[in-house]
Amino acid sequence: MQDATTLLKINGLIYLLLGALLVFLPPTIIYFLSETNPAPTVAMLGTGVGFNLLGLLLLWLANQTTPSPQWIKLTVVIDLLLAAGIFGLILMNIWVTTINGITAAGLVAIVLAWFAWLQWQHLANQTKSP
Repeated sequence: MQDATTLLKINGLIYLLLGALLVFLPPTIIYFLSETNPAPTVAMLGTGVGFNLLGLLLLWLANQTTPSPQWIKLTVVIDLLLAAGIFGLILMNIWVTTINGITAAGLVAIVLAWFAWLQWQHLANQTKSP
């Protein structure tokens, strides 16, 4: 999984899957994450649309002959910001309060951070090799 295009494709597909869930099943996802402090439906729909757009961007980048290092750095930053935001919501007990919601959101944040790290490592290895 060291190939940048493979990382970008898998990361893009994850975003498309999450975006589709948030766009097509917002009430189910909202109450899965929190029964006592639910997120507004508009926030879930907006997040879902944003995830879908980001997923499409990542798939577009993966189909480039040589993905630009600047674009890959941008995806690393976006992944890390989203992971930090998810952890922030969990820690502040906002919109993610059920144990299943905390577990699922935590796993999503860990996967996003992991992909950011893998992409960063790929960039570091790419700059080392002549």
